[in-house]
Order: sequence, then C-alpha cells, then structure tokens
Amino acid sequence: MNIEEALNIIDKAEVFGANFNCDRALHLYRYLGDPWRYMESFHVACTNGKGSISSYLTHILCQAGHKVGWYTSPYLIRFNERIRVLDGPADLARYDVDLTTGEIPDVDVVRLMGVVGKTAEKVYEEIGLHVTQFDMITAVAFLWFKEQGCDYAVLETGLGGRLDSTNILEKPIATMMASPGYDHMDRLGNTMAEIMSEKAGVIKRGAPVYAYNPSDALLSHNDAADARRVLEDRCRAMDAPLTFVGYDDIEVLNYGREGQKFRSRHTGREYSTKLLGPYQPIYAMQSALAVVRAGLADSEAIRRGIETTVWPARLEVLSRSPFVLLDGAHNLQGMLGLKEALSRLSDGDPIVFVLGLFADKDYERMLRALLTDSSFKIAGIVATEPPSERKLDAKTLAKTVAHIMVHNKGETAVIAEADIDAAIEKALRMAEEKEALICACGSLYLASGVKSAVHDLLG
Repeated sequence: MNIEEALNIIDKAEVFGANFNCDRALHLYRYLGDPWRYMESFHVACTNGKGSISSYLTHILCQAGHKVGWYTSPYLIRFNERIRVLDGPADLARYDVDLTTGEIPDVDVVRLMGVVGKTAEKVYEEIGLHVTQFDMITAVAFLWFKEQGCDYAVLETGLGGRLDSTNILEKPIATMMASPGYDHMDRLGNTMAEIMSEKAGVIKRGAPVYAYNPSDALLSHNDAADARRVLEDRCRAMDAPLTFVGYDDIEVLNYGREGQKFRSRHTGREYSTKLLGPYQPIYAMQSALAVVRAGLADSEAIRRGIETTVWPARLEVLSRSPFVLLDGAHNLQGMLGLKEALSRLSDGDPIVFVLGLFADKDYERMLRALLTDSSFKIAGIVATEPPSERKLDAKTLAKTVAHIMVHNKGETAVIAEADIDAAIEKALRMAEEKEALICACGSLYLASGVKSAVHDLLG
C-alpha cells in the first residue's frame, strides 16, 4: 500500500456516524489498545480559533521543553499536516522556517492506516457500526503519538464536540473552548444554545475549562448570553472549574502589520505575537492560563511560546510588497473578525479581495458582514472557487457581490475568475493600479492554491 491507497481507505469511509454516540470510536480505540491513554492531553473545541489556541499551547509546551503531539484539522496542503510531533525549542525553531517540520511521514501513515483499516472492519463485524473518516485519522494520530513517546498531546475536535472522535478523553488536563459562532448548523443545530450544547459535550468532570468570553465573540447579545449560560450549566453539572477570558483581561499596547504587543491586566506581564487577528491575545491568554495552572511551563516559556507562535492561513502575510493577506474566515463570525482586523491593518490603503466560498454556507450574509459598512475602501473583488465539490461557482459569487455592492457600482470592479492562479494574477494587477493591498478569504480550501499562486507570481 502507498500513501494514495492509504488515504483512499479514509476517503471511502463514512463522513458522519449513523449512531448518536461515540461507540464506534470507543470500540476502535479499545481494539487498538487505547493508545490515547499513554499521554495527557489538552482538548480544544468550539467554532473559531481552535487552531490558534492549539498552536499557542503547542508552542508554550515545547518552549518549556516538552515533546508534544499536535492534532489539527483540516489540512491546507498535505494530509500529514494534521498529525505532528514537535520536541522542545529546537523543533519549534525548525518549524518556524519549515512548516513541514514534525509531520507524520508517509511511511507511517501507510503502516498505521493499514492497522486502523483492518480494525475498522473488525468493529463493523462485531457491533455493526461503520467507523468514520475522522475516527480513523484520530486513531492514526493516537497510535503515532504513543510510538513517538509524546509527553503531552494537543487535540482539536473536528466538528462539534459531544460526538467527536476525540471525545474519548476521560479527563483532559484542560478543556479549551474557542470563540463560539454559527457553523455546521445542519449537524449541530439552528440556535446558539443547540450549537453550544454540542460543543460543550467535551467538558469532563473535574477538568478545568478555559473559555473565550462569548460577549467578545461578535455575537448578538442574546446569542452571547445563551452561549455563556450553556457553558456555565455544563461546567456546574460536571464540577469543572470555568474561567472566561476576554478583552477585559488584556491591554493592547501596539498593533500593526508586523504583529501586536499586549499586557495581561492580571499579572502586568507583556507579550508579543506575530498573529494579526485582534482576538489573538485572548487565545494566547487562554492557552497561557491553562498551561501555567497545570504547572507545565514557567513565565519565560510562556512569553517565548506566545512570541514564536505561527499558524498558517489566519491573517497570514504572504507578501509585504505588495501586501498580501490570506485568511481562512469561513463563517459569519470569521468574516466579522476579519473585517475588524482589516479596518486596522489597511492603514488607509484600499483593499482588493479574492473571495472563494462554499455554496452550503450562509454566504450572502457572510459577504454582507465583510463588504458593507466597512471603514476601509474596497478597490476591487475577484470571485474565484475553492477546490471542492461544495464550492460556490465564481459567476454566482460575483453576481451576489455585485448585488450587495450595488451602491458602489462603477467604483468597485467585481469580476469572476474560477481559476485561482488567474484570480491572483488579476488581483495583483488590480492592486498595482489602485495602490491597494490584497486579502484572499472565504474558505481554508483556498489556502494551498493562493499560497502557490502568490509564490509563483511574486517569488
């Protein structure tokens, strides 16, 4: 079996489980010897910011000298990105210049996927439940982290929480609840209370919870109140200590295209991060609190960890001249957060957007959130398509954008270009004419094509 055949085993599996519990994953892992038991873990859930929190946690732990298994989703370029082991500061230094550092090798994916695939067949034969794609990938991660002798694991949920493949953990070191928002409503529910009830299903008895303050999550007042109530009720029921972290806990000292510096209002300590989202200091402080209270890092390791944290495709700077940003905003709250960031980062320069969205999202509402009532000037929009069957075709996207921006007719060019390479080329030309910066956003599935095109065109 080669890597393509190994990944094909995953592709052929069901995306979602037919049962309404985690029995299939529980049996799969049990047959594999419960490899998750061989390391303590941080469990990261919720809608926006899981990747940032997991990156801060991993960087802080590594700066403190630990060997960390890091499990994320989705991948941007290679499947192997999802499963990674970084050992101490030396590996972090390598990762900072080469994002393939620590990835699980193809040979190990093939070997472990062979074991997991056969075990999945056994699960179906014995209990009649089909193991899902995410169950299989999570099993490979657990097995490899065990083999690598990781001290700790940082695990992101895939979708939801209660029924997630990672929710086998009995008592994580800490449960990290990122920013709540509306996403995957076909699976999780149509109200914030329903969605948060699914997300909060990862909270375990006695395990401390560090949650992004819903009041700072760009939600309506009622939605924020519902999200907070669900978290408080679940933590009370599970006797789990709950700490909310929000803008009231930090003081931003400076903010710009190179990064931001901020101070903890509680300790007075100052930190800097290269990540540009205005919300990033909150994620950093959530992570710092979780690690320091667990006794796993000192203040210097936390400072260095936050300072060195990188996370691709989240307001990632791909070029400084011209200034090109790539952001994975793919839901309403993500678009509102991006809009807030661009109002600061544009610094008076107009913006050319390269947009690519999924048809099964509430894309018109997302576009209105980003493109209307903004404090920056929009110089042009290139509608393109993410490489997925779920894509919204470029012509429909362009038509929707033009309808939303009808009052800007004649001022803002809106063009459709399905090919990502050609879309970036046209955006670069438009940005040069308008002396504008470029922001590509709308789906993480754009990331690989956008990064490749920018590299090819700008070097």
